[in-house]
Amino acid sequence: MMRLSKTILIATLSVFLAGALLGKDANRDAYLIFQLDNDLFTGSDTDYTNGARFAYMQPIPVESMNRLQKTLKRMSGVEGKRGFGMLGSLIETKSTQYDFGIGLTQVMFTPDDPELLASPPGQRPYAAWLGLELSLHAKNKQALSSVVLSIGVTGKYAFGEETQEWVHTNISNSPIFQGWDSQIPTEVTVNLNFDRKRRYGKLADATKDWLLQVDGYFEWGAYLGNALTEAYAGSLFRLGYNLPLQYMTPRLQFGNYPHELFSEGHGSQSAWSLYGFAGTRGSAVLHNITLDGPVFRSFDTGTASESFVGELIAGVGVRFHGWTLAYSRTFRSKEFEGQLKSHQFGSVLISAAF
Repeated sequence: MMRLSKTILIATLSVFLAGALLGKDANRDAYLIFQLDNDLFTGSDTDYTNGARFAYMQPIPVESMNRLQKTLKRMSGVEGKRGFGMLGSLIETKSTQYDFGIGLTQVMFTPDDPELLASPPGQRPYAAWLGLELSLHAKNKQALSSVVLSIGVTGKYAFGEETQEWVHTNISNSPIFQGWDSQIPTEVTVNLNFDRKRRYGKLADATKDWLLQVDGYFEWGAYLGNALTEAYAGSLFRLGYNLPLQYMTPRLQFGNYPHELFSEGHGSQSAWSLYGFAGTRGSAVLHNITLDGPVFRSFDTGTASESFVGELIAGVGVRFHGWTLAYSRTFRSKEFEGQLKSHQFGSVLISAAF
């Protein structure tokens, strides 16, 4: 366990140090971010049982981009009608700004019964994923285009068993799950996530002078790779006092780093903000490695992912100077065939701007 703790600590420090050496735009904020998903917030301990991310997000001038960042920029579709640009209106303007993110993420999944040595029919198989995420985000006043490269691994090198055992022993005093030897086996994963958000600009403009402002966005995108292949669409709205430009749902997703989504928009410069938010998303799923198993080796999980998954999210957030604390609850429909009931979990986000 000491070895696992040291590994996670070294990897986390590497994420932050790598980001700090990239040379951010001094005129805009960078962010250190921690996100946590856990169903213990909702009184259960099953299915999607835990997710955690440490990340660093910073603005980056185009002239400072390295080869990887320039490649991600081209793939985002902002330079012409190619790649993801073919799926929606382009946002390349003189005012377009760019952010680069690097994150370390771990997610884990377990069945209902902690005593069984293998997941029974109708319950989620044991699975864990650990990965590094590199992202580039192009934005202007009305739109945001993001592309994320995720490189990770499933199986024992994702350290799902060790992490869960440490948390259940030292923090939650929960039962120790016995079936990790049956988890989805080791496979290296490579994924690309393309995401586009369009701001409800007229709504934000109409309420900018109100005591409580309203804003939001419509989003669509896709995940492509052997970890996850799906397309999705959704929407989110916020209502609050001194709404900041900096916001994102606490729920952990590939490439979901909280930062200033849109540039030059209406955002409060007040020292503090208080707001609530609610949103929805629907996904068409082709492959999910934590349910369908690995692509490049034979392994029968005993389950199959549902073709369509929907979710609702609601939460609250508070910002004081450069610090943001937010909590949300996600209600997700059944994700695999034979699942006995839908699932819900809570999420916490802490970010610091500097």
